[in-house]
Amino acid sequence: MIRVVFSRGIHLPDQDLWLDPRDSKPFAFVSHAHADHIGRHEEVILSTGTAALMRARLGGDRVEHPLDFEQRANIRELEVTLYPAGHVLGSAQLFLQSDAGSLLYTGDFKLRSSLSSEPTGWRQADTLILETTFGKPQFHFPPTEQVVAQMVAFCREAMEEGDQPILFGYSLGKAQEILCALAAAGLPPMLHGAVHHMTRVYRKLRPDFPDFVKYDAKNLAGHVLIAPPNAARSVMIRRIRHRRTAVLTGWAITPGAHFRYGTDAAFPLSDHADYPDLLRYVELVQPKQVLTVHGYATEFARDLRERGIDAWALGQNNQLDLSLERVARAPSHAVVGAPADDTAKQPRSAETPTSVSGFARFTELITRIAATMSKLEKTRLLADFLASLDEADLAIAAVFLTGRPFPQSDPRVLQAGWAVIKRSLILAARCPESELREVSARHHDAAATTQEILNGRTRPEPLELREAHRFFERVESARGPVAKTGQLREMLERLTPPEAGAMVKILTGDLRIGLKEGLVEDAIATAFERELSAIREANMLTGDLGETAQLARVDRLGDASLRLFRPIKCMLASPEPDADAIWKRVAAEPEQTAAWWAEDKFDGIRAQLHREGDRAALFSRDLKDVTRQFTEIAEAAAQLPPGIVLDGEIVAYEEGRKLSFFDLQKRLGRTTGDLFLGSEIPVTFIAFDLLHCDGESLLKHPLRERRARLDRINLPPRLERVALIPIDSSAAIDTAFDAARARRNEGLIIKDSRSLYLPGRRGLAWLKLKKELATLDVAVVAVESGHGRRKDVLSDYTFAVRDDASGELLTIGKAYSGLTDLEIEQLTEHFTERTIRKNGHLREVEPDIVLEIAFDSIQASTRHQSGLALRFPRIKSIRRDKTVEMIDSLSYARSLVAS
Repeated sequence: MIRVVFSRGIHLPDQDLWLDPRDSKPFAFVSHAHADHIGRHEEVILSTGTAALMRARLGGDRVEHPLDFEQRANIRELEVTLYPAGHVLGSAQLFLQSDAGSLLYTGDFKLRSSLSSEPTGWRQADTLILETTFGKPQFHFPPTEQVVAQMVAFCREAMEEGDQPILFGYSLGKAQEILCALAAAGLPPMLHGAVHHMTRVYRKLRPDFPDFVKYDAKNLAGHVLIAPPNAARSVMIRRIRHRRTAVLTGWAITPGAHFRYGTDAAFPLSDHADYPDLLRYVELVQPKQVLTVHGYATEFARDLRERGIDAWALGQNNQLDLSLERVARAPSHAVVGAPADDTAKQPRSAETPTSVSGFARFTELITRIAATMSKLEKTRLLADFLASLDEADLAIAAVFLTGRPFPQSDPRVLQAGWAVIKRSLILAARCPESELREVSARHHDAAATTQEILNGRTRPEPLELREAHRFFERVESARGPVAKTGQLREMLERLTPPEAGAMVKILTGDLRIGLKEGLVEDAIATAFERELSAIREANMLTGDLGETAQLARVDRLGDASLRLFRPIKCMLASPEPDADAIWKRVAAEPEQTAAWWAEDKFDGIRAQLHREGDRAALFSRDLKDVTRQFTEIAEAAAQLPPGIVLDGEIVAYEEGRKLSFFDLQKRLGRTTGDLFLGSEIPVTFIAFDLLHCDGESLLKHPLRERRARLDRINLPPRLERVALIPIDSSAAIDTAFDAARARRNEGLIIKDSRSLYLPGRRGLAWLKLKKELATLDVAVVAVESGHGRRKDVLSDYTFAVRDDASGELLTIGKAYSGLTDLEIEQLTEHFTERTIRKNGHLREVEPDIVLEIAFDSIQASTRHQSGLALRFPRIKSIRRDKTVEMIDSLSYARSLVAS
């Protein structure tokens, strides 16, 4: 068969012909005139239609070989024929016949009939190189007639209600398809300048093309305006009042598309083949092998292989099912991953590895998990994968699946943030920073940016899971950003783009694949047929999901136990809204009400204190070692009996002076001792539970027994015991709450003295009452996209209070929780229309939305313009009954600090 190499484009080395290359080449085939396919090549094969459109878009001189469709030609001793691709006018597929066999390259194409381009043709070929932009089963477009009818109805409804309909589509291809559909429906089109320029070329190639006029603001009424998507934020569009906008794109089939495009509607009209048509086209061509490119190339190739078709993704990672240890060899004439150096004539290897590497399988796994919404399917995929691993890889993979390079109980931190990742990507991709910024702005996601920027620019080599683990250890031990950048660059250069994306997901601590740790626990239980409760308990005790998986594998989960200097997750309390709700639960067993007591809830840092031998250590609730930040507590703890583990709270405390969590935060950033802050912000450890004593774990002992043993321990200075408050009624709880607030504490924790210590659990044995201090009515002044499932909506809100003297709005905080998905969608639409300016990811907006913000405390701070900061701000409600003139003042916010 004809040899194919992928290296920043598709190259046929024996013919020295490039197919739609990114960069300028001596000899190339150009499938159509879209900007991402044309280039300043020296000599080109193309259709007559593409030649005319390319001259209009690019200009310049070159040797052209324009061919009519199905015209057989001999060019440079190559026997070629072009067939229409149906993508845009003039778009072509290349058929090449040689002694080695035949090859059909589609470029961008679609099978559905088109109003503005030629009907698609095809013929049998040994090798099919197939564009797979929409190569996943969920991309099944509705009938074109239905989409067009919805678009026409949208335009007519807008006109009837006095609004101006504006449709966004690419100036070449989509805009002309929209124009033809509108003309057929009797709606007169008016064209943006860029669309008008390309449509004039269409008219020359097709004299029967419908009538159109160029944009004229004075005569716009009664027309449907067609504009390119990049004009959506232009001054021209913004000046059109009472507009109603829609975008037409295949991506409109995905949820929230109109929010991403900032339009009123989105219609799935595509000039690419959807998933069913991709399968149908393969059946029509009947190739011996399929090479996929663009979009979901890896996924579609895998689906074809599952159907018994020899298929491989060009320039991508190729894996079969996770349960298979061996895969078939890729044909030697199809090089699926080639050197990024365009001058290299021979590939490093003409074959895929005979076995899929561990990290490649991990990458395939998380890709599949991200593609399914079913928890059962996610669990099945995880369980199959984990069950196939040996003991060492199992521990590593289980931890990676939590989005961490190291177990939660491991204190090591990579300290390789976006600055290190960005520099590593620029060096590995050998690209200018401006290109990386452009890609990053398009994705708002480090992993997706990594995958795109490295496409075709790496030299992939197999990477095993234990090698990946050692890489993270090297990054952690490397000192300084330069050394870490060097480590990361070397790793990225040896990975496929999807593997590099997976690596960056772990580096940033966020897989974003809809996978929580509890689901991994479910999968471990399924994989090794163990009780889920035993899996969860072992994970709580070890703080290491990898070790838990290993114990499950050999049926030794009972070996997991509380160990000194290996922190466990804290037992948590369930919130209740008021004293009546708490007493209702307490009084559910009248004979046991005396078993409950209350404790103050402190405004500090939850921590465990471990003491053994000559060492004492403090661990925060996320299991990080914070001993260095609070050395005076650790030094005092040296006087405790050995073998002690205390659960408690670190609080900023000094007689006669009010200290708060904001003061305590100043200690948290210190990693090399507290310097002078120990005297400025003294701290105390208040113990409220005893988890280990005299060589024995007390987790399975009732609280009353744990407390009795805690009372018998002589605590040194800097360590205190929480006071117990008896409760016998709802009124007693209210009284205790008011007393706790008078002591400047947050509220109460009510505990059942019969309760066992359940690490990480939030049950009903511990209840908390923490009323809001106050609320503020504020105006939203800036918004940002969220993360994870909210990355396509504006869900992060920066808000402000009003300065009493000047009337200026001064920022005081930022919140992203408290609203429903529907409210967020509505606000996204609102803020998109009222964006004043964009600065990176941040949008400054008109301050016309008032929110009621609840918070735990308020403190002086230089972080915001107001000089104040809120602790744990959350949105209580949207105050649609209030205007920005009615928001709270800075002086009122300051009065809350004083109170």
